[in-house]
Amino acid sequence: MSKNMPRNRAFPCIRSSERGFSLIEAMVALAIFAIGSLGILSLFLGSFSSSAENQNLTSGYEIAQSAIGVLRANGSNALAMNGATVTPSGASNVALAPVASVMSAYGMAPQAQVSLTVSSLLGSQQCPCSATVSVSWGGGAQTYRSQTVVGY
Repeated sequence: MSKNMPRNRAFPCIRSSERGFSLIEAMVALAIFAIGSLGILSLFLGSFSSSAENQNLTSGYEIAQSAIGVLRANGSNALAMNGATVTPSGASNVALAPVASVMSAYGMAPQAQVSLTVSSLLGSQQCPCSATVSVSWGGGAQTYRSQTVVGY
């Protein structure tokens, strides 16, 4: 055999130094690809849970703003709503019934609750009042609070 003749008899046009990947090299490449893919998958799963949490916070914000709107619409009578609660199925104060509708529209779970705390800024039974609206869901594990002044 001369030096210029290929040594591979099955494929005479391929030289022995140009055979391609071995099985071990292919398996190592596949393992590296799998580890990289798992990293990307964990990023996607993390973003989905963050997205769900942000959606809940946005819903909590919208529900709190709805309750604050009702308090502001009642003006100086807002103090009468101190201690009121709202669930998706109903409200302890008739004026807060629209907030229950908003909770239902956002798909809040039945155990979700809005609590209102209204106190006079003057130290009397008159407004202007400080109002705190707390929206809790997930068995109280997540809460959104908003505070404002009403009845001025």
